[in-house]
Amino acid sequence: MSPPPPGQCWRARFDAWGGPPVAASIVAVLAVVAVLIALNPPAASAGTAPYVPIARAAAAHGRVLGDPNAPVRIVAYEDFQCPYCRVYTTYTEPAVVREFVETGIASIEFHPLSFLGEDSKRAAEAAECAADQHRFWEFHDVLFLRQGHENAGAFGAARLKRYAREVAAQVGGFDVEAFDRCLQSGEKRAVVAELARQAQERGIFLTPSFEIDGRALPDAPAGEGEEAVGGSSPIERFRRAIATAQAAAGR
Repeated sequence: MSPPPPGQCWRARFDAWGGPPVAASIVAVLAVVAVLIALNPPAASAGTAPYVPIARAAAAHGRVLGDPNAPVRIVAYEDFQCPYCRVYTTYTEPAVVREFVETGIASIEFHPLSFLGEDSKRAAEAAECAADQHRFWEFHDVLFLRQGHENAGAFGAARLKRYAREVAAQVGGFDVEAFDRCLQSGEKRAVVAELARQAQERGIFLTPSFEIDGRALPDAPAGEGEEAVGGSSPIERFRRAIATAQAAAGR
């Protein structure tokens, strides 16, 4: 007896495995897996450490931390995806806040930028939504805590909503439903675009960048060794620039 044609063998084996219903189920499962990978790409988040609010003695006024009428005004231009911005936020910003903001010498205005792509834009929009509820700095903290690889999905809409719930679980009075509506509506897109335009108008094309009383924070002197903090801006630069600003104003 001659063997059946190859096509019939394949069909017989296919039917033995369950035929079209099983094949359709496998395709559906693979589709779900693909969607889950797209929504939660590998290494999208920098870590899983729990969010713990940072205790700051200085009051926050939207994106401004400290007394808006403080003698010295610091403007920090940062992208939430920028790894050097995260280094500055982790190592240098606490010292700046402790030495100059909490003592009333200076205020810090965070100026969000979105140079690095769509995730940067969404993160900046989400931070503006949080600012509507006087929680900009808490959201600022959780964004840098959850920073991942550039445009890898760490700041996708679903994740940003999850971060809002992390904040809400730790602080009172944060309406996550209102946050969701704000983010979903895209109402902050124009605000973020305008902030980017203002920065470019001032010649800001790198992050992090800083202004002290309207003057760019000077580069570190040769040999200061910024590489010790990953290329961030060490506290010594702020100390010198703030002392210069105070002397210029006769303070």
